Amino acid sequence: MAAPEGFWSTNNARPGMALSYWIEAICEAFLEMKADAECESFSAQLTKFQFGPIDLNFVDTDPQEVWRTRTAIARSRQNFFYLLYMREGRMSVSQCGREAVITPGHCLLVNSLEPYRFSLPVRNDCLSVQIPQQWLRTWMPHPEDSTVTPLATHSPWGATLASALGNLRRDNLDHITLPFGIVADQIGALIALAHGESIEPLPRHNASLLRRLVRSIEERSCDPNTDPAMVASEHGISKRYLHLVLSQGGTSFGAALIEARLKRAKTLLDDARFARLPITDIAWRCGFSNPSHFARRFRQRFGTAPADYRKALHS
Repeated sequence: MAAPEGFWSTNNARPGMALSYWIEAICEAFLEMKADAECESFSAQLTKFQFGPIDLNFVDTDPQEVWRTRTAIARSRQNFFYLLYMREGRMSVSQCGREAVITPGHCLLVNSLEPYRFSLPVRNDCLSVQIPQQWLRTWMPHPEDSTVTPLATHSPWGATLASALGNLRRDNLDHITLPFGIVADQIGALIALAHGESIEPLPRHNASLLRRLVRSIEERSCDPNTDPAMVASEHGISKRYLHLVLSQGGTSFGAALIEARLKRAKTLLDDARFARLPITDIAWRCGFSNPSHFARRFRQRFGTAPADYRKALHS
């Protein structure tokens, strides 16, 4: 199981000190904030995972009020945007004169550079994605304009983002087969698309650019370290624009990369000269760092295991 960067639970607090413990926990895990709760037997826990350039914070808490003041902001050495996704419960959010309520399956952005207040009237299970300010600005030029605006989950991109966040759980991160940084980039792109950010116009010969991008991914597919930044830099475009072009072509960076690796593997398995090459070596030669992941993906794509495919071909 993926190891958390931090774990805090009021079960570890001394009797009568649960709320004080929790305030210290959220200040350590997030930023300086204040909190209050009416429940005498207050209970909460927080699990933090590093996820490429962002952090995933899984928060399960009794009803409470949480707020951040200008004094706390002035003392902070770093600040973030937070993408709040509600799994269970309900949360009222207010910031910069805007107010919104998020319910299960919905999400919104909050800017830690401005005072805010969260009101949680019932027990909540929430995913709080901590996003560096500059990193998010590579996807959205002005993310502060989109804060405290619930994403329309009935829209295509909003629904896709909500689904992606809903699939991120503290107990299933090990099942993610792509590097966390690549998945984080997908989330960044979806945030921008879901918020309807204006993105630079597509070039006239966009189909040609799409073909060149896919060809570059294919050429780099044997390198296990291939990522969107490499390909985008090669073509002089931003990662956000790369994801947009691939999306409009009906694919994604991760899907194109896996497809290129699987096609390369099939070519090696088809070639009698490599009939004695171990399946593990074929996986490595095609950019798969995990042979089990390769076997699973190959079966999904071609309906049979790599070893069985080669055996049937050369028997």
